[in-house]
Amino acid sequence: MKYSLRILLAAAAAVSVFGCAEMPGNEPSSIPPKLMIGADNAKVWDHPGAFGPVPADLQAHGDKLCQGIGDKKAIGYHPKAEDENGNLIPGGGYYCSM
Repeated sequence: MKYSLRILLAAAAAVSVFGCAEMPGNEPSSIPPKLMIGADNAKVWDHPGAFGPVPADLQAHGDKLCQGIGDKKAIGYHPKAEDENGNLIPGGGYYCSM
């Protein structure tokens, strides 16, 4: 659970850095999103457009995690999202937005 929250915090940073410049697509990309170190040493997703929609059975869980970092909800999901070291994030990664 701690690991998932850390990933969501990174996703929130990505939203604040990239805004709406790139939104999740219609399906997860074959090249998964990866966390990077961005402005102010915040973790950000390298390409939010790699996320697909949140599956219906994961929406409530994703929303709950996103609400843990502010008034946000899960708007994207990638089952093979990678951490900043290129390792698979267990359970995938969520892209959070207001």
